[in-house]
Amino acid sequence: MARRDLLLEIGMEELPTSLIADIFEEWETKFTRGFREARISYEEIAVVGTPRRMAIYLQGVAERQDPIFREVKGPAKKVAISETGEFLEPAYAFARSQGIDLSDLVVKETERGVYLFGVKKEEGKLVEEILPPLLLQIISSLEFPRSMLWGEGDFRFVRPIRWICALWGDKEVTFEIADVSASRFTQGHRFLSSGPLELKDTSQYFSSLEEAKVIVSQEERRKKIEEALDREEKLIGGHWLKDEGLIQEVNFLVEYPDALTGRFDSRYLELPHRVLTTVMKHHQKYFACVDDRGELLPFFFIILNRPREGGEKIVKGNERVLKARLEDALFFFEEDKKKSLRERVEALSGVIFQESLGTMKEKVERLEKLARYLGEKLGFDPGRIKRAEEAARLSKADLTCEMVKELPELQGYMGRVYALLEGEEEEVAIALEEQYYPLPGEENYPTTIAGTILSLVDKMDNIVSSFSLGRVPSGSQDPWGLRRMAQGIVNIILHSQWYLPLSSWVEKNISLLAEQGLVKGDGQIKIEVVEFLFNRLRLRLLGSGFNYSVINAVLNTPVDDLYEAFKKIEVLEKLRRERKLFLSEIVTGFTRANNISKGFSSNGDLREDWLQEDLEIELYKNLQKVEQSFRQAVAGGDYLAAFEVFYSLLPVLNQFFDQVLVMCEEKDLRENRLNLMKKVVNLWKDLADLSQIVIEGE
Repeated sequence: MARRDLLLEIGMEELPTSLIADIFEEWETKFTRGFREARISYEEIAVVGTPRRMAIYLQGVAERQDPIFREVKGPAKKVAISETGEFLEPAYAFARSQGIDLSDLVVKETERGVYLFGVKKEEGKLVEEILPPLLLQIISSLEFPRSMLWGEGDFRFVRPIRWICALWGDKEVTFEIADVSASRFTQGHRFLSSGPLELKDTSQYFSSLEEAKVIVSQEERRKKIEEALDREEKLIGGHWLKDEGLIQEVNFLVEYPDALTGRFDSRYLELPHRVLTTVMKHHQKYFACVDDRGELLPFFFIILNRPREGGEKIVKGNERVLKARLEDALFFFEEDKKKSLRERVEALSGVIFQESLGTMKEKVERLEKLARYLGEKLGFDPGRIKRAEEAARLSKADLTCEMVKELPELQGYMGRVYALLEGEEEEVAIALEEQYYPLPGEENYPTTIAGTILSLVDKMDNIVSSFSLGRVPSGSQDPWGLRRMAQGIVNIILHSQWYLPLSSWVEKNISLLAEQGLVKGDGQIKIEVVEFLFNRLRLRLLGSGFNYSVINAVLNTPVDDLYEAFKKIEVLEKLRRERKLFLSEIVTGFTRANNISKGFSSNGDLREDWLQEDLEIELYKNLQKVEQSFRQAVAGGDYLAAFEVFYSLLPVLNQFFDQVLVMCEEKDLRENRLNLMKKVVNLWKDLADLSQIVIEGE
């Protein structure tokens, strides 16, 4: 079957760079699903775009829908086929009525007997007929974090649509949306080309746009950006500072990239490194320049949306803008140093933490007490605990600094800079920056004890405070970023390998909020917060490839410690992968005991004098030996040893099941044996609910 390429390009006002990744992912997902449901096959899909356009390019689209094969039930075999295997009249009549050949008849056994079935092939429609409504439906189904309404209609889109180019091979795909008609015309560069650009067929798309000064492939644009930066750095003998986030951002700010080099006065190098790079990156989208040792040089690289030739005025203009920004930063830096962080703590009483949740000064007071609480729980020495408290006291002081007010991205970092300049202990200073670790999309964990404790208590206080006022994430809504904070707590604890009971920690946080008169103590809040954190642990482990049933087995038991739960799950997962038969035998033994005793509520303890059969006496004695070793292993965190101990009980347990009738007629004897089964099951109540585990292949 002949195939053609398909192009769909939507041209619009400039897209916000922060949304482009999500928009393109949504675009591809909806397109893939739409074509699959429409039974239209294709060979390759490419999602490309620039700030002004997003496009789908499908290679090798079939000219007709895939056919549908349907089974139609016919007469019973006994009346349709003779004993010698020949078709009888009912079979011929059925085939004629369905318009199918005798060769398409098959015999199948059903619940009601053996019947003749016909396989009907329903040919698909021509794709040319389906494309207009299908493309219209896909575009209309797109959802965006933010959308706009314009013109007289009620159609919403991420930005106003200015043109639509839709081609299937050399044929136009015609439809209309938001008063814009699809055609074979696209648009080149906003300033470097003129007028609509007509495409004869899909094969011209990339080359024609490049002639019109648009590199539509983001991969190709990125390559050209990096090549241009490499060229510029060689001209001055430096290196452009690699920044993945900035590369991705500028890639979707330009359509035809090139680069130029600017310079600034070396006196601004007195500013802290990150102040300079933040001013360049966040305000102007410049790349910083460093030497072989990574030290900043007084140069910066500008990404252009045009060729670099004749760009002298552009360089001068950007140098003036950067100079003004750096002059402000230098002024803020000098002004901030006139007042110490300790002096600034009181000013936090004028900074609101959250609506109805008091001030940052009150939050800092809670963080100090929580830092001490956590330090003591973890068994750290008084010196370490004191440093964690000092870090908590100073943790938000830099929010009152002019530099942070101007550049909020520098909170924490400026606290560290000023603390070191003021002679604070190094661990305390580092902790001021590390309180915000790990940063979004990064795995930069705190490196100090004080920083780790501060990061944990700050995130937990944010979560508990919000939950106390009913500000709980729901669906896709999480305006306070609580899921990210909870994930941060989980990741830090697992990285640090710290055992921390959550319930008492959350209770302490709630009680401090209540003491300040900000919330009322509520046991339900504690339950919700602990569940919220364990849900983040579940998601992390599922994302790391852990088996869902293993996770459920541990998290369905009473758990209150994230790292302890993780270690249990880790051991179970290792057994599931490496010792499947060993685990399967244990699960089977547990499940048999659990199933037979499920729902049984004992009126008394097991009576040894009521044990009659040799095997039940032997099982009881073996269980007594196993219990102590099993519980010691669990209490000591040696979960693998606990499995090994239980495994030693399996031979007699299996014999017991094979030869002893638990559900006998005599009530006292039956209940005593059920008590024995309960003792087997209760061994596991603090480790895992093995009935949840699914062993593949069984």
